[in-house]
Amino acid sequence: MISALLGIVGWVLNLLSFALLIYCVMSFVMPQSDIMRKAAGYVEPVLRPFRELLYKYFPKLRTLPLDFSPLAVWLVIDILMWVLNLLRRILR
Repeated sequence: MISALLGIVGWVLNLLSFALLIYCVMSFVMPQSDIMRKAAGYVEPVLRPFRELLYKYFPKLRTLPLDFSPLAVWLVIDILMWVLNLLRRILR
């Protein structure tokens, strides 16, 4: 039961990571497209708190033309996936 739940959480994290990748690529290639708007609907609620934290602790990031919040989200997703895989191995 717990292993299945961990698998579902891992699947959701992979889906979020894929949506984040689409969002980042589309923001450079076609920022006004429908796919970009749909991806933004899923990704922006996740990026917003990370962006606020980054700007709070690193205020000079506001002046840069790049947004580093997707990198922070990917780092957190990667750490969570590592913990999930570790838990799945332990619970076998």
